[in-house]
Amino acid sequence: MDKVLHKSQVLEDVFKDGFHLEQVKFWRGQRRNLAFYTESIGELRVTTGKIVADDPYSLIESTPFAQEFPQGSFRVELAIARITDPSATREIAADERVAFARIIFSDAPVATWEGAEREFSPEADPNNLYEQARWGFAVDSGTGSYLDARGYRWLEAQQELDNPELAQELMDAWEAAAIDTFRPNRSWLVTELETGDNMALFSSGFGNGVYHSYIGYAADGSCAQLVTDFNVYPD
Repeated sequence: MDKVLHKSQVLEDVFKDGFHLEQVKFWRGQRRNLAFYTESIGELRVTTGKIVADDPYSLIESTPFAQEFPQGSFRVELAIARITDPSATREIAADERVAFARIIFSDAPVATWEGAEREFSPEADPNNLYEQARWGFAVDSGTGSYLDARGYRWLEAQQELDNPELAQELMDAWEAAAIDTFRPNRSWLVTELETGDNMALFSSGFGNGVYHSYIGYAADGSCAQLVTDFNVYPD
């Protein structure tokens, strides 16, 4: 996987309401229409400049991105794909999937996109790392998340202590949010942590998998966006 990955408009086009694809080839040759719309779900507080993206239910031994991001509170948006069957002879509810998530650090236009590389041990050979250890993160719960590294370290410690109360609180909050934001098959939540940090959680595309993130840089080299692709948009 090369460091410079995207120079197209795709990572921005999917966040434009009205952007759509027709007759996309899906599983077993089936054709589907995809119509994208954007949901702003709240703001993420970045206190250390280091951000972790991962499955919130298995954060042990995760690592933040190598990039240092701006500090402050920044809008989190989801690009949701409404998937419909163009051959359906009767009205069927659309299948909605979180196709992309992003954090917006500035409104500056993105000039270049690069792969968001995760930190790894200086002793490690980057050429021998598993894909998710360097470029992506694995999801086993159907959920992705963003949080600051300080909040991550606290959550990791709780999970290492096998804190069942914390795990249940997180699950209860997620289920409550699902009632308010659920449509088949997506939901989201921004929740507070005891450290003063917060955490953005969201359904991950079609569920489990390994997902990659990209950093959008403005022409002056500043970081404008962090985007995660949940593999709903066709290759």
